[in-house]
Order: sequence, then C-alpha cells, then structure tokens
Amino acid sequence: RGWVTVELAFSLLGFGAAVVVGAGVFAIGLAQLQCDDAAAAIARQVARDDLGAVQEIRDGLAPSLAVATVEEGREVVVSVSNDVRPWGSWLPAFTVAAQARAVREGS
Repeated sequence: RGWVTVELAFSLLGFGAAVVVGAGVFAIGLAQLQCDDAAAAIARQVARDDLGAVQEIRDGLAPSLAVATVEEGREVVVSVSNDVRPWGSWLPAFTVAAQARAVREGS
C-alpha cells in the first residue's frame, strides 16, 4: 500500500517538472518568433526609408530586445537578439537571435 503512494508522488513530481520545462521551451520559442518578426519588419521599413514606421515598430518591442542595423551596399541587414530567462532571473539566460535582409528600394 505504501509503494503506490510513493509512485504517485514521484509521478506527480515528474509531471510537474515536465510542465515547467514545457512552459519554458514555449516561452523561448515565442521570444524567437518575436525576434524573427521584428527583424523582418524593421528590415522592410528601413529598405523603404520609412523611418517613422521603424520607430513605431521599435516602440512596440520589448525593451530587452537589442536591434542593430547595418548597410551592406544596397542591402540592409537587421539583427535582433534577446536574452530570455523563462525560469527566473537566477538561472542562466537563453539568447535568441534573428537576422533579416532587404534590398533598398529605389535609388
């Protein structure tokens, strides 16, 4: 009779750990999608020389996102990165990053 209780306790601990790990992986995936979307949107607007739209996009981003824009000839390269701490500030951060390129319009 006592073993069933121990097995149930360990099963519940394992299930709880799986839920916590799954939620963290989901948070990291969402942060990666946010970086991808932000890099693509900013690259498109910089290529169009629409700096007002770029500022609107940057204002809507989380303050923890780092955005860098570089021009390589006629191409615009935008890099966006973020340190994600899905399980608390006392654990190491996961860095997610994305890069998008766009060719300048006109000129």
